[in-house]
Amino acid sequence: MSVRLDPRLEAAASFVRRGSVLADVGTDHAYLPVHLLTEGIARFALATDVNRGPLGRAKANAKKYGVADRMRFALADGLVGAEPERDGVTDIAVCGMGGELIARIVGASDYTKKPGVRLILQPMSSPAELRTFLAENGYRILDERLAESAGKIYACLLAEYDGEARAFTPAELLLGRANIEKMEPLFPAFARVWLNRLSVEIEGRRRGDLDTREAEALRDEIGRILGS
Repeated sequence: MSVRLDPRLEAAASFVRRGSVLADVGTDHAYLPVHLLTEGIARFALATDVNRGPLGRAKANAKKYGVADRMRFALADGLVGAEPERDGVTDIAVCGMGGELIARIVGASDYTKKPGVRLILQPMSSPAELRTFLAENGYRILDERLAESAGKIYACLLAEYDGEARAFTPAELLLGRANIEKMEPLFPAFARVWLNRLSVEIEGRRRGDLDTREAEALRDEIGRILGS
């Protein structure tokens, strides 16, 4: 018996390495680690949450699916105080939060810089802010995947620390360089969502007599990527 994941968490699960020790930050119901343990992909999981309620639900699900003996639970703000080194965590998932919060969680823990540790990050909002943080702070984005869930398209990022700062164009920060290069079937719709948001922003700035050049340049860059 295994937990069925929605496409958004399936994308995150696809980046977790077989035989890994997973840290699921902000675990809530612990669907991701329970799925990976019951499928034999992860061999152990650390589940953290900042609130007792979600952590209680995580423990109940771990017991329900028979994996409680292969999980540890920590009441913690991100990885701070969770002691991932105790379990030899290899893969860290931070999913279902805003990009700025994910960046704060990653930046607050030196463990995210440990050689061989990979980060699986799925922002619900502010993806450009997250990619900017990664690029400026020495985290290399290895790959990205798109997933559609409940009518919305989300990007899931795979990253690791190598200490090298990188530069991206505004469109690459917003949409993801890997997504642009791969042009998955979901990509055109994903990009058009942001084009529509930019159009609304530009119109609003025009009505307020504000500078629209930056937003227009980004809109035009995305248009060129789409070939329109």
